[in-house]
Amino acid sequence: MIDDLDTTPELHDLLRFTLTCMGLGIPPERVVGDLRYGLEELRQRGSLPLRDMARIRARVDERPDDEHQDGEWVRGYTAGYTAAWAGAVLRLLEMRDIEVPKEVFRLLHLCPDPDTLTRCLDRAITVDTAEELFTPGPDHTQPNTP
Repeated sequence: MIDDLDTTPELHDLLRFTLTCMGLGIPPERVVGDLRYGLEELRQRGSLPLRDMARIRARVDERPDDEHQDGEWVRGYTAGYTAAWAGAVLRLLEMRDIEVPKEVFRLLHLCPDPDTLTRCLDRAITVDTAEELFTPGPDHTQPNTP
């Protein structure tokens, strides 16, 4: 199924679990739901790149235009995924009544890295200004800027 992907042991475990569940007769919609949940968990932990997650999802969903590694669906999925994370960061800041300057808005929406956007979402819970999303905090970590 994913012979052209460089896979991690965690992904191999997830795939073995998925195949075992299918072999035990668990309804396919539950198995696929658990697989998607597992893929997202691996992506958020940094064990699985977004592009690989999208490629696996394209194959599982049997997307006809994604016979090759980076078909239209994979590109659209990754673009939509990063846009959703950027939107989540902005929504959290909005709910906290933190004004977002145009420069920060632009940085978030142009950011192609879901790991950076995940760190921004985590930081959006505690920052006092939107600019702090991209400045080193007390833990001395800084999200990668695009």
